[in-house]
Amino acid sequence: MKRKYSADVNWRREMVQKFHNAWIESDNPGKYTNLSEQIHNSYGNFVKAGEFELNVDTDIDPALTRRDIQRLNNVIAYMYNDGKISLKLTFEQAGLLLETNYDEKERLFRFLINDREICQAEGDHQTAHTKARDKLVEILQYYCWTVKRLKEYHTRRDVFRKLPNKESKTECFKNQRLDEGNIGFRMLQKQGWSGGSLGSANDGILEPIGFQKKDNKAGLGADGSSPQKIPIEAFMLAIKQYAGGNALYDLVFSPQFSKHQVIKLKDLASSLKLFPQMIGKKKQLVISKKLTLHAIKEGVLKGHSDLCAKYAVIPPRCRYSK
Repeated sequence: MKRKYSADVNWRREMVQKFHNAWIESDNPGKYTNLSEQIHNSYGNFVKAGEFELNVDTDIDPALTRRDIQRLNNVIAYMYNDGKISLKLTFEQAGLLLETNYDEKERLFRFLINDREICQAEGDHQTAHTKARDKLVEILQYYCWTVKRLKEYHTRRDVFRKLPNKESKTECFKNQRLDEGNIGFRMLQKQGWSGGSLGSANDGILEPIGFQKKDNKAGLGADGSSPQKIPIEAFMLAIKQYAGGNALYDLVFSPQFSKHQVIKLKDLASSLKLFPQMIGKKKQLVISKKLTLHAIKEGVLKGHSDLCAKYAVIPPRCRYSK
């Protein structure tokens, strides 16, 4: 039992070390280009990564007071890839308190920022809420920068639980045809064989029959090249490397991981101040760096390759710039 335990520990250490050596952490922050000086000159009404166009009516002016405009100085709107703006995330990142108020007598719905009204709309509760929200979105797009998410995640590293299938052991016997130095070759020549396939119709094998050592409990004829699982410690080490590096792509884990393993990886990511989430129909674990909207905006404007693949940055419609 001690020998078996020792062999298992050594195998796990060896697998972790192999995984660690093969894991190439990209600390290159990406290719930068100087876009900040060409924002309005080159792109007009938008700055983007990929083909993205914003159609807006620049003649509509919400006509806010200077005091209200100054309160929006640090606000960057966050837009999902379906075109909807998240008001909660937008104002939370700016450190502002966004509240709502509906007066049933006056039938007025108001949005307030730090207890000061920013816009209002009339009608029943639902109708007035929709109108007021549309007004607030117009205000944000007119006076503030917008970060638009182009896709849920961007990765240069898909993480799999198992190693890919190795080439079958019988493959090593291919292209090892008998030559004149082999005694069997010379015996066949004496019996009239001149080369090529065996058999009366010349449709026999060319390579020798391979011998495959059986070292498991699988049945005869079973494929012995089943994927080999990587110890969970290897992935935990990879997450620690990712947390300490400068790469801003996302880590995407395959659905091969069990629920218990996913929980363990998520807890580790959270402890390292990373952002783990389950995405897609298959509920894949995606681990990302925690970035503020300001950091995303600056990174995209500088041409960071990982950020430009995931986000687009849209400047405000008005001439006022912060």
